[in-house]
Amino acid sequence: MRRQLDDQAETPVSYLDVLRSRWALVSAATLLYWTGAHALRPLLPLRLDDLGANEALIGVVLALFPLSALGLAIPGGRLVDRIGVRRVLLGGFGGMVLLGLGFARASTTAMVAFLTAGIGLSELATWISLQAMASAGGRGRFLTKQLAVFSLAWGGGLAFGPVVGAALYDRHGFGAVGVFYLACGAISIVLIGLAPRVTASSRGTPGSIRSGVQTMWASGPVRATLLSSFVALFVGGVKGSFFPLYLERAGLSIPRIGLILSIMGVASLVIRMPLPWLLRRLGARAVLLVSMWLAIVPMTLVPFIHGFWAWATLAVLSSLGLGVNPPVTVELMARHTDRAERGLAMGLRLTANRIGQVIQPMLFGGMVAVTGFAGAFAAGGLLLAGITAWTHQVRFGRSAA
Repeated sequence: MRRQLDDQAETPVSYLDVLRSRWALVSAATLLYWTGAHALRPLLPLRLDDLGANEALIGVVLALFPLSALGLAIPGGRLVDRIGVRRVLLGGFGGMVLLGLGFARASTTAMVAFLTAGIGLSELATWISLQAMASAGGRGRFLTKQLAVFSLAWGGGLAFGPVVGAALYDRHGFGAVGVFYLACGAISIVLIGLAPRVTASSRGTPGSIRSGVQTMWASGPVRATLLSSFVALFVGGVKGSFFPLYLERAGLSIPRIGLILSIMGVASLVIRMPLPWLLRRLGARAVLLVSMWLAIVPMTLVPFIHGFWAWATLAVLSSLGLGVNPPVTVELMARHTDRAERGLAMGLRLTANRIGQVIQPMLFGGMVAVTGFAGAFAAGGLLLAGITAWTHQVRFGRSAA
């Protein structure tokens, strides 16, 4: 009650107030992080292809990104609480600097594989820390608008990173992409050094991880969230790996590939604007299920329809489904888990994401090698359709409607 009265008594806060504060530096670092990450990662399969790797090997190398950090999301969150968000964040951005230098110089498949595993660890530490730091940015109305700016920066990096990376790759080669990734990390170190300090929490973790996970899996909304997160990350993984490789093999230029990837990022942002209205009208369960089908079906049809505008249309439709998943699943995890277990809940969600990222490139790459792109897209679509059908059987209960 005291907090509610304090919030009501606050003077009006504008977005300009947020942008003038030092918390805007966290959002700026977030923009650089996602821009650098999505300038680099979607182009890894193209670089590996240039180095002579076949589709199956490309899939294995790409799987090293999530595999290297699999199971570390929950311990990583605890590490942030224990030693402080700033230290972990500066370490993550420092890792981006070193890895960007490595990518700029890498000339073998083995070296790219080693560096890909490295960014899995570095980016996990960076992203957990950025979220923790942004969530500590004030209170009440200021925090609400500060997080809105943070989310906009996050989406902006997703949207424009591929265009920047594709342009650099097309004009100057993959080494320039590595240098850009390095620069994003280096500038972010300066920004975080100037940003407000966040005090580390001294609270311990309640209960055991095993009992907490069992309790959450028994909850219908949480189980649906984890299944849908797997589907979204599988489709998102295809979008960031074999989709651009397929488009290149089909004769599309790298700048046009980058344009399609950026259009997808914009579409995933646009759908979030009417999302509160959709949730009120349809309920969380219906919105989540529709978004899963919308992500799956267009991506499955990619090799069966040809032409830039046809591919762009399918990409936009799929991105509308992908754009719904993060805000809805985060909200469901918050609504249907105990406040004392919230960190574990978000770590569990991120773990489901990582599993999807591990399975997707290895499975999809193997299928491409055996059946070609058409067979891989079709088989992947059937797998995800089965998981979505399973999600249809999950009961949400009244509170999720």
